Amino acid sequence: MNSRPDLAAPGNGLWSFFRVDDFELALPRARALVTQLDEAHRLNLNTQTPEFSLRDLDGYYVTISALTSGVGEYA
Repeated sequence: MNSRPDLAAPGNGLWSFFRVDDFELALPRARALVTQLDEAHRLNLNTQTPEFSLRDLDGYYVTISALTSGVGEYA
């Protein structure tokens, strides 16, 4: 096991999760920033809210979820 964080591979062990109140605006903005989403726009069955996931510029996994259900095509 490597104990030096400066030598760790990017995207190692951190996952950010954000709930946003402007999901319908966040999705096209995210698509403009990356070539592809890691997880396509889908309905999270646990929260009943739409979400998508991508990798940031450092390789970390980021999930964006609607703050409330009934958004967009899942309304």
